[in-house]
Amino acid sequence: MMFSEIEQPETYEQRKALAEKTCDELHIATTVVIDDMENTVREAYGGLPNSAYIIDRGGVIVHKEAWARPTEWPDVLRGLVEEES
Repeated sequence: MMFSEIEQPETYEQRKALAEKTCDELHIATTVVIDDMENTVREAYGGLPNSAYIIDRGGVIVHKEAWARPTEWPDVLRGLVEEES
């Protein structure tokens, strides 16, 4: 999927369908949260366009990035799993 080929969703249903397609194509097997059309969550976390947060089971932000770098997530997630063991 090329980002230049993606049309901006105009409804929540379109946003959800795009998220599902992305998860399928990228083989994402984790929970993905979809913001509402007003971007309420994004605004609450600072309004950055491509930020990423990893939140532990207790609701604590354990990792944040102003620009999402998925290559760093496995190490963070492994650390969380090890802490729970």
